[in-house]
Amino acid sequence: MILKIRPFDRVFLGIILAIAVFGLLMVYEASVVYASETFGGKYHFLILQFGWMFIGFTGMFFLSRIDLKLVKKYAPHLFIFSLLLLAFILLPTWFAPSVYGAKRWFVLNPSPLPAIPFIGRISFQPSELAKLASIIFFASFLTSARYKENSLWRAIIKFNIVMLIATGLIFIEPDFTTAFILVIILIVMYYVSGGGLMYFLISGPLIALFGTLYAMSAKYRMDRIQTLFNPESMDKMGAGYHIRQIMISLGSGGFFGLGLGHSRQKYAYLPEVMTDSIFAIIGEEFGFIGTVLVVAAFCALILRGLKIAQKAADPFSSLLVSGIITWICVQAFINLGAMTRMLPLTGVPLPLISYGGSSAIFMLWGLGLVLNVSRGNIDS
Repeated sequence: MILKIRPFDRVFLGIILAIAVFGLLMVYEASVVYASETFGGKYHFLILQFGWMFIGFTGMFFLSRIDLKLVKKYAPHLFIFSLLLLAFILLPTWFAPSVYGAKRWFVLNPSPLPAIPFIGRISFQPSELAKLASIIFFASFLTSARYKENSLWRAIIKFNIVMLIATGLIFIEPDFTTAFILVIILIVMYYVSGGGLMYFLISGPLIALFGTLYAMSAKYRMDRIQTLFNPESMDKMGAGYHIRQIMISLGSGGFFGLGLGHSRQKYAYLPEVMTDSIFAIIGEEFGFIGTVLVVAAFCALILRGLKIAQKAADPFSSLLVSGIITWICVQAFINLGAMTRMLPLTGVPLPLISYGGSSAIFMLWGLGLVLNVSRGNIDS
């Protein structure tokens, strides 16, 4: 059901558009060398990213106008579908290939089906859908009358069981970082829903302990941590290569940057140049000033989103927006933290800027729901 309702928050939409347009520019800047050498056309990744953004903004427009009562009603169905998809990609099928030992992708047209000209194989990460589906479902779950009627410990047990099912499927892909992001989002939502500070304080150390044990279980994870604290001690062409190239890229940008199009690191020096490491190219071309403006844009987006959550007409809408804004905040923090050597390197894209269809599409759809709430179109 599409509603004719009050205008949405234009400031919030303006910030989204500004970040997304800048993201397209940087995807082109970061990928131009690789695209030219590999695909024979410097606009290859720009065109693909524009297509993903088009799908994302189309969905965002639709979701900004749909009746949120329907979103709440079908939240369990979407959540179950996302869980089934996460379980399906763990099976040995053509549609879920193993890439570097991980099963994170669902391919719509796998071999022997024909590839699409220019695009090739269309695939997406079900874990990105699971983030959005989980936020919608838990916003409904935590505000339902049946859940609120439970005793405190019974409510906590129900919350933990459902959360562990969702994050567990992502974890065994394996994709620890995405599972970690989802856990943080859901715990924040639990706290915002009135779950109490004690659960938040207890869960934090437990997550940290589990993360530490997980990091210690593999040498390459320990290498990432050692590289974080002492990159000079690592093999310059091995474990320490990526972070050294990031530091070179950010350092060479100085205060004002080398200028648009003048990055040197995009010439096959910096790994993951248009995805996880795109912030380093921003720093190289636009300098410290450019990186500060990017961080400021995300801060403005987050603060505006929190204001929308605060003014939401009902608990479901408020919790929904809180979850989506937490998603953006946590993911941006992890990416920027890894790029500035505050956190170990992880495969987390910078929201709305890094190249990638799954992240851009589902995050824009989530932001469409935030715009929807800003209209105030659902009764308490």
